Amino acid sequence: MANAPTTAELQALIQQLQAQVQALQNAAATAAPVAPAATTAAPSVVVFADTPQTLGAEDLIDYSSKRGSEIYKQGIAALDDKSLTDGFNMTANQTVIFTEAFLSRATAMGWNKGSKQITTFNNSSGVPVDIIKSYGQISEATLKTACERFCKPGQPDAESRAKQNNTMMSMCLNKSLTATAKASLLTYRNEYTFDGVEYAPLMYKIIMRLATIDSVATTQTLRDNLQNLGVFAVTVKGDIDKINAEFDMNYSQLLARGATLDDPIGILFDAYLLVPCYNFTKYISTKHDEYLDGNLTSLTHEAMMSMAKRKFDFLKTKGKWGAKSPDDEKIVAMAAQINSLKGQLKLDPKLSAIAGEEKKDDGSKKKKKNKKNTSNKKEQKQDEAWKKVPPKEGESKTGKKKGKYTFNWCEHHMAWTVHKPSDCLLGQKHKDEQKKPKANSATVAAAATSAANPQFAALMAALANLDQNE
Repeated sequence: MANAPTTAELQALIQQLQAQVQALQNAAATAAPVAPAATTAAPSVVVFADTPQTLGAEDLIDYSSKRGSEIYKQGIAALDDKSLTDGFNMTANQTVIFTEAFLSRATAMGWNKGSKQITTFNNSSGVPVDIIKSYGQISEATLKTACERFCKPGQPDAESRAKQNNTMMSMCLNKSLTATAKASLLTYRNEYTFDGVEYAPLMYKIIMRLATIDSVATTQTLRDNLQNLGVFAVTVKGDIDKINAEFDMNYSQLLARGATLDDPIGILFDAYLLVPCYNFTKYISTKHDEYLDGNLTSLTHEAMMSMAKRKFDFLKTKGKWGAKSPDDEKIVAMAAQINSLKGQLKLDPKLSAIAGEEKKDDGSKKKKKNKKNTSNKKEQKQDEAWKKVPPKEGESKTGKKKGKYTFNWCEHHMAWTVHKPSDCLLGQKHKDEQKKPKANSATVAAAATSAANPQFAALMAALANLDQNE
């Protein structure tokens, strides 16, 4: 058993330990302070994107991920514009709506962004062309060659985001057509499908070609349609929505072909001024004067169409659409006054007799009819029949004996009569009427409304009525 340490040894050990502790404390006091451990991670950098689908528009989409599957579903969905509920029927009247809806989809999905975009290509002149709005400014052959970069196997972008965008775009176009339009497009499938791949941009151009008949003749037709916008405005009774749609349809197709229109604002003014609503045309006339005076130098045709639309909606809401001008109202009032004056003229009894009027039992007038003796109808028919037979060539027109009477052929009655043609009252009446100037309706209306004497106004209105009934 080892001997226990003595008191002196224990004290020496304590002193040694105290010296070591003091050395450690001195070293800690002179050392640099230690930074505390980080408690939170540094914030990550957020990358800006207009839409979730455009985030990483250059990168391949991972279809195995939830986000990748969602991008695919949104890309291939049919265009959701309310005017295309049943699909695009590939007719000219829906082209504006369709192109706008398709542009919105391309922008939201990033199909027109970055180096993997598939909507802008150089035409044969080396000019960049956005096919969505300017599909008529690039040929199909040039567009096919440009699309091979991402559609043809072995090409640089055949397995890139551009190829994925192409697939989504072609499926979107197919789903956005009506059944009839799809059947029509399939006839031209060999013009946009190569090696089993649908070239979506080329497919879109062919759709627009079928919808608008892309030709020089159509360009002239579009210009003619715009020049005749005023006639169209009258046929649709001034409906501003229809007028604007007609302008937009023709003008957008004109621009898509690379053509121009000299004065779109002037064409719109001319059409709006023919709208059959006084309140609207008065408003447009004021704007037209301001435009001609140079006070609306920044006015565009888009702003003008919007301005007309707002005024149209306002007048319809307030029940002021279709108002007549003061002149039109005067004409209506004059017509009503003439109608109210008809029949107010009382004729002299002798004139009444001449006019063939007689009294009814209630004191009112009724037309007197010449009654024939119908006691022997057979003899009357025979008698009337020979009188209507004209004399033959070379036969005398006078002195025809029938019973105790002598008859003469009257060219005025076109019948054999007992009077001579020279004594015929009907012939004399025709001569007098030819000499007498005819009173027209406008003259009678002016006299009726301007005469101070109401009896004179009534007389003139009645004469006008008699003149019309002759």
